[in-house]
Amino acid sequence: MHAAQSKVVVEAQYTPQRIPRYSGNPLIEALPPSVDDDTLIDRIMVAPDFDAEQRDWETHERLQMVAGLSSFLRPMERHVQLARAFDTLIRSGYVGRRPSSVEHVRVFQNLYEAMQAGRAFTAPYLPPTEEQLSSRVIGMSGTGKTTTIRRIFSWYPPVIYHREWHCYQIPYLHIEAPHDGLSTKGLAASILRKIDQLVPDADYFGMHVNNNRNSGELLLNHAARAMHDHFVGVLVVDEIQNLRNAGTSKQTLMSALVTASNELGVPIVFVGTHKASELLGLDFRQGRRSAGHGFPTWSTFQSSGDLTNPGEWEDFLLELFEYQWIKTPVILTQGMSNTMLACSQAVPDIAIKLFACAQWRAMLDRSETFSAATITSVFGAELEPVKRMLDAMRTGDTQALRAYEDIPPLYLSSLLEDSLASFEGSRQRGASVRPGDEEFIPAVAKVLQQAGIDDERAAWAAKKVDTAGKVTGVAAGAEAALALTKPRSPAKSSKKKPAESVVTLAPDDYRHAISRAKADGTTAFSHLITMGAACQLDEVLGL
Repeated sequence: MHAAQSKVVVEAQYTPQRIPRYSGNPLIEALPPSVDDDTLIDRIMVAPDFDAEQRDWETHERLQMVAGLSSFLRPMERHVQLARAFDTLIRSGYVGRRPSSVEHVRVFQNLYEAMQAGRAFTAPYLPPTEEQLSSRVIGMSGTGKTTTIRRIFSWYPPVIYHREWHCYQIPYLHIEAPHDGLSTKGLAASILRKIDQLVPDADYFGMHVNNNRNSGELLLNHAARAMHDHFVGVLVVDEIQNLRNAGTSKQTLMSALVTASNELGVPIVFVGTHKASELLGLDFRQGRRSAGHGFPTWSTFQSSGDLTNPGEWEDFLLELFEYQWIKTPVILTQGMSNTMLACSQAVPDIAIKLFACAQWRAMLDRSETFSAATITSVFGAELEPVKRMLDAMRTGDTQALRAYEDIPPLYLSSLLEDSLASFEGSRQRGASVRPGDEEFIPAVAKVLQQAGIDDERAAWAAKKVDTAGKVTGVAAGAEAALALTKPRSPAKSSKKKPAESVVTLAPDDYRHAISRAKADGTTAFSHLITMGAACQLDEVLGL
């Protein structure tokens, strides 16, 4: 396949470089130019296509719009720092590596001799400029490491074709260690398979991996030659903590990776959870090389505890709360921020899923709003698989955290399916309870009591609805009973009303619900839910 026919290949366009050590190097000049911080932020930012008018759409459409939050990414300083670090690493790695250069031919010769001898290649000479080319990105699952890296790489061409030298340049190679372990042979196979996917007419996997006579070391030599031949800018080995599950010697594989980086001049970035820290310490050279080069510490978001003086967490949440498709959007308060923080432990992936599930529940139960109590309820009902990990974070139990931090991710698509199934099941159970059934009056009365109606009046209203027998299901019965408890409008009088005294209420006084409902045309009950003074119907019914 010719370069022009491939979807992933672009033809090189060279931009002169002002930095002396980059000048005249076609591999660097063919890369996209470096940009300022504002442009970087725009490139990293990922947000759904949102318009307030979408809140009037049909429920099934709004459910899908909320699902778009799965790709939400709000850039912080760390994201910009990581983008800068990768760009510098790739460019620095290309220094001294240009097509048809003496150094390029020397490496080819060394690889050839190693393969002919059936041994792993070595690095007899390591130029000083290459000593600190590699690094690591270590952090909790769900903090956006891999998502950010993919976003950064998205503005680099996957493959660049240099017509003058008839060669293909791969600026980045991103592979993931499988959950069941990574061996030397597995690493080499992953590299060759990825290159086959990128380079036209390449079949390295078929030529070398399917040959059972190749040992792990020899296969890694073939992978190294392919990376050298196609000028790989950086090799990213993701989920590196899975190396601990490999049957091969960890020391052997880590040493092989270090040697490959040294000999080829290809930077390696290891990405993984905190379990990977132990692995990167297996080899002294790797332990030294895997720190620095401008790569940021990748922890959970830091919170200031004050929305008026926001930290990373508050900035993230303020942006996230802009994307609400419920008809009565929730204003982010300090109390809501604290609840979200307590439930998610500032893990952005968990926070996004809590926020999305709360909106889905509000749409499905027709309340069209949610409260801090809803967030807590969603956390208990929908995010059970990650609860142990978050509990370990909350208590600071590092041993438990290491045991739970590799829990498979939750996907919003699956959570939406679960929410729909759960709602349909609860709706069917509620619909089966009818007037005249033994449980109808107690169930309806319980709803009214939770809404603040005194026991006697709640029982009276429930009995009235039961006697009328005009509704179907507890939800409809509760709505009818609530209507009966509303006070009647006073008869009009021609007498002049005495001047009303002005009462100053505290900001959190529940009586504000009435005035706010009148102001925005909603119900006092919806405002009581937002203020945490009332519960959703499904929560009361325990559905």
